[in-house]
Amino acid sequence: MSTLYQVIMENNHLINISIWVVLIISVFLSKDSPNVQWLAVNILFARTLDIALYEPALKLGGWFYFIMATQNLLLMALIIKRKQVANYIAQFNLSFISRFAQKSAKDFSLTPNELTYILILASAALIQTASLIERGFRKLTDFNPMFIYNVYPSLMHILTILSVLVVFSLVIDAYRGFYTRRDSTSRSSSM
Repeated sequence: MSTLYQVIMENNHLINISIWVVLIISVFLSKDSPNVQWLAVNILFARTLDIALYEPALKLGGWFYFIMATQNLLLMALIIKRKQVANYIAQFNLSFISRFAQKSAKDFSLTPNELTYILILASAALIQTASLIERGFRKLTDFNPMFIYNVYPSLMHILTILSVLVVFSLVIDAYRGFYTRRDSTSRSSSM
């Protein structure tokens, strides 16, 4: 077993909690950009679900890969369909949540960082699906492939780090005012 694999497995919960804390900070830092804040809240919700499901899903064998891939695909859909989801939630009388959803739907734009995040999620879902298929081969045949199984933790760790960097970059841009309507109109008038 590689040293990197051991470090990742032993510290996975700590890594997830650290990411969760960074996402909470991101929600507050992106307060001036409802679009980015909505994304940060959704990713925070997904990571909370990930933290809650990870250990139980790990005990389910091959279902682990299915659960994690499904979670990534659902988060991708939530990001891509953010405007429709926000408009739907805004219809309900849920106090600040409806107002927040309304602002996010009105200020909707898909940023390059979000597209990168979607590609990272798609890559993770693809790796998880390939892992599930590989596991099926091991269980149902005499063929015992371990190609993805051996590199799965390292690949997922790399994708996790990339996703945190992309989200943090997006939040820094939002904090600097890059994604606010006020800032974009002043830029276009100065050109």
